[in-house]
Amino acid sequence: MKSLFIVAALAATALGAPAMADPVQIQGTATPTVHSSDPGLVLTSTPGTFDVSLDLDASTATPSSALVNNLFTLGTQEGSVEIGEDTVHYPLSVLFTFTNPFDTAGSPITGESHGFFDLSFPGIFGQCGLLGGQGGCGTAHFDGAQTFTFGDGGSFSVALNDVTFGTPGSQQVSGTFTLLTPSVPEPATWAMMLMGFGAMGVALRRSRKLAPLAQAA
Repeated sequence: MKSLFIVAALAATALGAPAMADPVQIQGTATPTVHSSDPGLVLTSTPGTFDVSLDLDASTATPSSALVNNLFTLGTQEGSVEIGEDTVHYPLSVLFTFTNPFDTAGSPITGESHGFFDLSFPGIFGQCGLLGGQGGCGTAHFDGAQTFTFGDGGSFSVALNDVTFGTPGSQQVSGTFTLLTPSVPEPATWAMMLMGFGAMGVALRRSRKLAPLAQAA
């Protein structure tokens, strides 16, 4: 009976106290889908992998937000930007496939790409400038951060940084992962777990008491 009272007290404590969450390990692959045929600036892409650990506990060395410098690569093999064709904006998207957390869900991050000439001063004389002799540049612009969910109430966001690349040329795309809420067991789940452990303890103690009686018989 004493064991049951202890288990009940622990269950009540679990129901009234917030549960602690471990750091979240986020792993997977980022795969871009790009504009890959004429007319328009023809892009090339290389998928990449990511592995980042995040934690909302300020007392640990694990951060709540982290920049990943090489999520994937975008570029073009075209030698110059053609005004009126390559300067048209075309959609692109990036699909995230997660191996951890295994139950992560969310939509692709979208954006657009196009070729351009820098008409500012002194940019007009630079690599992307109309008078720079480099044939213009390509660029990829991404929409706002996408939120992904996992586990029991867990969520994190991913925001991609815009990139500019030469013609021809390529650039690695970086992104920021930010943990928004951790995935933690419901208080009721903690209580059920404690009750289960308590029941196992009581059963084990009772079996030990009955063992001498069985041997005596």
